[in-house]
Amino acid sequence: MLDLFKKDGKRQKKVNARVILVEPEYQINLGMVARAMKNFGCDDLVLVKPKCKIGFTAKMFAKHAEDLLENRREYPSLQEAAKGCGIVVGTTARVTRFSDRLKNCVSSTRLTQTVNGRGKAALVFGSESNGLKEDDALACDVTAYIPSFPEQPVLNLSHAVAVTLYELSSKQAPEIFFETAASSKLKRLEQMFAQALADANALPGGKKVLDERKVSTAFRQALQRSNLADSEAQSLFAGLSRISAVCKAPARKPVTALLPASRSSLRSSRQSN
Repeated sequence: MLDLFKKDGKRQKKVNARVILVEPEYQINLGMVARAMKNFGCDDLVLVKPKCKIGFTAKMFAKHAEDLLENRREYPSLQEAAKGCGIVVGTTARVTRFSDRLKNCVSSTRLTQTVNGRGKAALVFGSESNGLKEDDALACDVTAYIPSFPEQPVLNLSHAVAVTLYELSSKQAPEIFFETAASSKLKRLEQMFAQALADANALPGGKKVLDERKVSTAFRQALQRSNLADSEAQSLFAGLSRISAVCKAPARKPVTALLPASRSSLRSSRQSN
């Protein structure tokens, strides 16, 4: 997640992240965000449907970071803006927003540990007026918030970007001694789980899962909270493929046939023999 570079003889950490601003409204904030990014060695700025243009004010407040504004990219959707990133981190000032569906919410102080081993992190910030919309927030892998005084919890956009980048640059993530599963494999696991659930729900008899989307979302959020090893992902691929195959087969084995025998059942079988 972090690269090291030297400045004034000291070792500084360069943040490997992409800052995505969704529908930013004010030039002054665009300029100050670019300046904050430059402070922490982050040079990947992306805008989604900006409501203001890059003009004199933005460049004035960028203060030696005008190149980030000039090299920024613009996309019509968050999905396109985050393409190529290993993990997408949404941000919010109010953790109670969408709380019934937003489960992967972490403090910015734990962000380094959360994104560790996942490649480039996309840091997504909503508009100054309304923050991230629900659809965009739920599309993120995790959501981060900055602990602040409850009477004034909402930070200025550029300040929120600066604090988030500082948290990522100032803390050393624990070393991981295994290869983590790539983001593409996590996405594939989500799709396979949703398919396996649909296949199981199509079987006659038994109790059905009423809200497949809710269960699939829970699986997705659990995956994103874990540091899944690549070998574990391969095992899950095999298991989910087998479940779907059994569900679709004409002669189906009971689910218990796919599970390891318990110690008690093994013991009873020995006694009967």
